Amino acid sequence: MKNLLLLFLTLLLISGCGDPIKTDLTEYTRSIQPLTKIEESVITRWNSVSGKSYVNDNYMYQALDEFIIENYTQFVDGLKKIKPMTNEVKSLNELYVNAAEKQLKGYEMMKAGLEKRDKDTMNNAYKLLTDGRAEENSWAGKLEDLMKKH
Repeated sequence: MKNLLLLFLTLLLISGCGDPIKTDLTEYTRSIQPLTKIEESVITRWNSVSGKSYVNDNYMYQALDEFIIENYTQFVDGLKKIKPMTNEVKSLNELYVNAAEKQLKGYEMMKAGLEKRDKDTMNNAYKLLTDGRAEENSWAGKLEDLMKKH
């Protein structure tokens, strides 16, 4: 009788966890949580040296060289280490990685443009950063849709 009850409870637990995508999404969001803190610190720092907060090229270069690129590289590397189990969450993570890699390339290109004082390179860097952020926004929307679905 105890074995039958144990079997029934095991089957009940397994059937309650019947959505592998939901389980994978839960693990995925748990995995990216510490990484998003790194990303937020980079974005905060970037915003402090660009746009309305822009002071001069040297200040921006210093932020890129001493903080932004190193920390954003850690963020991208962390995203690449996440290995979701389901195809849906794998493709979602690939979107995030691609968006983040584009932004990292933008930061690196901006640093190079500042070194060379090349406005075309800096403009191309801004485009990469903008495109990467748009892709990241798309990723966030797809994440939300998948979470609602599961």
